[in-house]
Amino acid sequence: MSFLISVIGFILALLTPLASLVLTDPTAAFDSEIQLLEEKTGGYIRGLCHPDNNYALIKDANIEWIREDLPLPVNADGTPNIYYEYWKQEALQLAENGIRIMAITPYPDEYIEIGLDPRVPENESKIKEIAQFYVNDLKEVVGAFQITNEMGVDRFTYPLTMEEAARFIGIQLEAMHPIKGNIITGYNLTAQGLLQLPGLMKPWHQYCDYVGLDLYLGCFEGFTKSIDQNIVALKYVRRVTGKPVILCEFGYIGLGEPKTDKERVAILQKYGYSSEEEALADIDNFVAKLPGSIPEEFMQYKDESIDFKAQLLFEGEYRNHIYCELPEGYGLYGYAHTPEGQAEFYEDMLSKASKLDFVAGSFIYCWQDSDACYICDQAECPVETKWGLIDYEGNPKPAYYAVQSEYGKIKEKY
Repeated sequence: MSFLISVIGFILALLTPLASLVLTDPTAAFDSEIQLLEEKTGGYIRGLCHPDNNYALIKDANIEWIREDLPLPVNADGTPNIYYEYWKQEALQLAENGIRIMAITPYPDEYIEIGLDPRVPENESKIKEIAQFYVNDLKEVVGAFQITNEMGVDRFTYPLTMEEAARFIGIQLEAMHPIKGNIITGYNLTAQGLLQLPGLMKPWHQYCDYVGLDLYLGCFEGFTKSIDQNIVALKYVRRVTGKPVILCEFGYIGLGEPKTDKERVAILQKYGYSSEEEALADIDNFVAKLPGSIPEEFMQYKDESIDFKAQLLFEGEYRNHIYCELPEGYGLYGYAHTPEGQAEFYEDMLSKASKLDFVAGSFIYCWQDSDACYICDQAECPVETKWGLIDYEGNPKPAYYAVQSEYGKIKEKY
C-alpha cells in the first residue's frame, strides 16, 4: 500500500505543472471584485487562527487578522447566551489592539440544539434573523464573516446533506448582504466538499465577496506530495467559482512520525487486543474503549457495515489517533514534519500564494501547540497538537519567524 501511495503521489506531482497552467486565470489582475475586496480589507489579509491575548507577539509577526468561531447569541429558551457576550468582549479587546476579525458562524448542529433545525423550512426566517443580528451587533469589531465551517466534513455537516448545507450557507449570506456594508462575507471549502459544494452554492455566489479554501496537504493523507498542489487547488477554486479566494485555514504539522509494528501492538494491548483483526472482531466494544470524542463521533456510523467501520478505524483518519502517529508517506517532498520543516513550508507557501492575483489573504492554523488532541484527548497524538507557531509554553518556534518574515514582505506591498 505504501508503495502504491508513493506511485500515485509521484504521478500527481508530474501532472501538477500542467494542471497549474490550465487553471491559470490571466484576468484576475483586472478583476474589480478583487480590487473592491482589498479596499475593504486594507490589502492582503495576514491572518491567524485561534490566538491568545499576547497581542504584542502576534503583531510582531506582522499578523493583523484573526479567525474565530462565533457562539450563538441565544440559548434554546431564548435567553441571551453568556458565551456570546464573553466572545464580544474579547473581540472588542482585539479591535482595541488593532487586530481585525473574521468570525465563523455556528455549525448546523448548534442550531439544532436550540430548536432551529436548518432542514425545517419554517426555521429559515429565524436563522436569517440571527445572521442579520451578527452583522448589526458586531459591525464595529468584525471585518469578515465566514458562514459555518467545512461543509463536507462529516463531523461538521451531520446531519445535513450537502444540498441542505449549501442552502444553510446561502440563506445566511443572502440575509447579510443588504446590511453588511464594508464587511466581507463568504464560505469555505475543503477537499471533501471541493467537487460538489461550489456547484450547489452557485445561486448564492452573488452574495459572496470571497470563497475560502482550507488546505492541509501532506498532513492527513499520503497522496499529495508537492507543495505546488496547494497552488493548483487554489487555482481550481478560482476557476469554478470566479470569486476572490482566501486561504481560510492552512498549515503543516510540526512534529510526527510513524510507529513501528511493535509499538502499534503495544497500543492495542492497552485496550485488551493483540491485533487489529482481534479488535475488529469485537469492533463496537473496541470503539467504546477509545479515548476522547471518538466513541461519540462513531455513533453516527452505528448502522454501517463492519467493513465500513473497519475502513474508517484502520485505514482513515481515526487510525492516526488510535496509534498517535503520522503514517509512512505523509508529508510533502522537501518538508519534514519537524519544527524546521514546518517553517520551510510556511516560508515557501506564503510566498507562492501571495503572488496569485486572486488570493486575497490567508489564515494560518494555528497560533499555539496544544497540550492534547481535541479529538482523541491524547497529549502524544501529533494530529491536532503540533500546528502552532509557538509551543505550548508560549515560546516562538522556527515557524513563527518564517511567518514574521513572509508576512512582513507582503505587508510592504500594501
